[in-house]
Amino acid sequence: MQTGLVPPMPGWSEHCRVDFPALQYVPITLQAGRDELAGHLTVSTTADTPAGLAPTGVFFDGSAEPYCQDDPPFGLTDTFWSHGNGGRATAYVVLQDAVTPATPQGRAEVFSTLDVRIDHLRLHSEGDLPYTPGTPTVGALCADDADAICVPLP
Repeated sequence: MQTGLVPPMPGWSEHCRVDFPALQYVPITLQAGRDELAGHLTVSTTADTPAGLAPTGVFFDGSAEPYCQDDPPFGLTDTFWSHGNGGRATAYVVLQDAVTPATPQGRAEVFSTLDVRIDHLRLHSEGDLPYTPGTPTVGALCADDADAICVPLP
């Protein structure tokens, strides 16, 4: 977990007009047994997530689109494609306004209350052929969809 820093992605600080010292983020590295895997990662709040939380979002390193281009600037879903990097993709779950006078160390406890879901998996190099994951090394296959992976955050 990093506090008061921007995610280490080229161009992120140019496109995302937020108070960088107030940010907090957790990196998530996806590693598949093959290259060319694509899919979505979605972050959602749960009943345990504190009310009044500032925007939360997810960003993948190497996105073809500029970061934070829509309004609101933090999307809850981002798409990845592990092209040419051995099946590896890194996402950053970002909490805006985590560091405040009331929370000078940030809001680390928030991350463990979020649901993270990796779905819409497909083999991009094979015409977006659907991909069925095996047993994940972290997280588990989602109870409502055996083709999706649900991952807890620290």
